[in-house]
Amino acid sequence: MNTKSIRFRLTFWYTVSLVVAIIVIFISFYFVTRQALHTQTENTLTSHSQKIVEVVTREGSNMHQAIVKEAFVEEFSNIPGMLVVIINSSGTIVSSSQTVSPTDGVIKNFFKAASLSEKPFFADRIIGSQSLRFLITPIMQNNSLLGVVIIGHPIDVIAKALNNLVTMLGVVFVAFLIPVVLGGYLNARGAVAPISDISKKLKLINSGNLDKRINNPHTGDEIEELSVTFNSLLDRLHSAFIRERQFIGDVAHELKTPLSAQRTNIEVALSKDRSKEEFRDTLEESLVDNNQLSSTLKNILDLAWAQADSAKLQLDRVNLSQIVLDVKDLTMKMVHKKQIAVKGIVQPDIFVNGRKDKLFRSILNIVDNAVTYTPEKGTITISLHKKNGLANIHIKDTGIGIAEKDLPHIFERFYRGSTRLPARQESDKVFGSGLGLAIASATITAHQGSVEVKSKAGKGSEFTVLLPLS
Repeated sequence: MNTKSIRFRLTFWYTVSLVVAIIVIFISFYFVTRQALHTQTENTLTSHSQKIVEVVTREGSNMHQAIVKEAFVEEFSNIPGMLVVIINSSGTIVSSSQTVSPTDGVIKNFFKAASLSEKPFFADRIIGSQSLRFLITPIMQNNSLLGVVIIGHPIDVIAKALNNLVTMLGVVFVAFLIPVVLGGYLNARGAVAPISDISKKLKLINSGNLDKRINNPHTGDEIEELSVTFNSLLDRLHSAFIRERQFIGDVAHELKTPLSAQRTNIEVALSKDRSKEEFRDTLEESLVDNNQLSSTLKNILDLAWAQADSAKLQLDRVNLSQIVLDVKDLTMKMVHKKQIAVKGIVQPDIFVNGRKDKLFRSILNIVDNAVTYTPEKGTITISLHKKNGLANIHIKDTGIGIAEKDLPHIFERFYRGSTRLPARQESDKVFGSGLGLAIASATITAHQGSVEVKSKAGKGSEFTVLLPLS
């Protein structure tokens, strides 16, 4: 869906929402106004009716004289369209503001209804050419009907006023319609503008310019959150591309050196006739280079396995205690020449879900790092126990430690720290490919675990591997 389609949809829904809101407001205003006019009319009718009922009730059978004496019925005659009829209990009209026949159908029906209901009620009727709203009030005394008061007020004026109101609201609605549509379009364009800008910028970004970023609109809404999310995604992609380029460069460097050495040895051997012993020496040197190539490729494959999604689906129930014991036994052989003490308690029968060979290799990589950087007659502690539903593997050494600036990077591929062994041991060190800890971290993560490290330069290191129990 392009921005034009989004803008059209937003304009449509903005307009529909505002139009519906205006219609609801106008309809509510109409009904409130009509109710107010009718309520005012009913209050007027009730006030007049109460005065008449009070006089008639007080005088009883002499109601005719009292009404003539009060002379307020004549006052209603001066109000255009106003009708007041007073009827006694026998149905005879005692007084009326206009000439009305007692046999008139409307008056007769009102009298019958009042004698049956015994309570005041309102009704709308047409008398002649006029529409009136009537209040019919039965006059009760000692639970008997004393008479009926019928008061009618013309409502033609109210109907006319309401019709004029409807016409005026219709005109106002039409007048509002164009600004509403225009306002909806402008709001939609303003809302879509940041999205359109983001879309244009994203189309210009590719693998060659991942350092570019989207401008933050600072709108304080979801659009700003979207731009921040995109920039965060670009940051991660940029970092991933840099790491991949670095990885390719490092792999090429790691493979180039032994390949170049191997080629040089072969070329030198073929440059002239050689003795059997010289050819043997050349083959042995080439075998060393070949072993280094094989080791690097195996490390890369292990790293690829650990980072592949399929690795998480190929796990079996394995005895982690036995794996750690095997690593510990191998470590004792590795440290024999350096006279390093290997200690630690391994709790038996701890099982996890994983690949036995991969877990063995990852733990051994961490231990190998400890062996490499622990001086002669040092100590390496390898222990395993359960805690909080996890298998805890602790590998602690008394080696040269890791510099603080190197700690965040030790699990990165091909990273080599700044800390170095003493000069007398540096010459004996066989430098690896820089993938050991990266493989260990990736493999343990593939097993739903984690690796933690604590270290200070000159004070040794402590690695903690946490794995969920089977």
